[in-house]
Amino acid sequence: MASDSPSARDAPSETTSSSAEITEPSSLFSNVPWPVRSSPGINYDIVAMMYLAGSAIWVFFFVLEKQILAPLLLGDEDQNEDNALSESNASMNAEESTDTEEGGDAWKEFAKGMEGMHFIFVLFIPCLLWSLIVRYYWMKETKVASREKKEN
Repeated sequence: MASDSPSARDAPSETTSSSAEITEPSSLFSNVPWPVRSSPGINYDIVAMMYLAGSAIWVFFFVLEKQILAPLLLGDEDQNEDNALSESNASMNAEESTDTEEGGDAWKEFAKGMEGMHFIFVLFIPCLLWSLIVRYYWMKETKVASREKKEN
């Protein structure tokens, strides 16, 4: 039984070292830090395109809020200040205001609902930068691998 124990302990270490040899990157890219080291079997062109699409959605929502919907949001704040002065006029024109509120208030409600929507997609920007760095090393690695394949 004592002879079985050392051989049993040696066997897993041998399989571990052989599996470690398979997963190690080529010697040229062993100095690449692990956060930007490419994984085998992943096309980083597609990953970068998906993060680019998410970043484009962020730009769209940011421009929508700051340039297009901002006048509606600012107009709503100005209207709140004017409401205290015109409460007496509102009671006289109650029927007319309900007809105009349906169209005008719908856009203001939409603007309030879209406020801050761009914060959801802002994390795509650092992810895009990360994926471009990983893609750079991935492209270098595939170039080296194709050169080695042509030489053999």
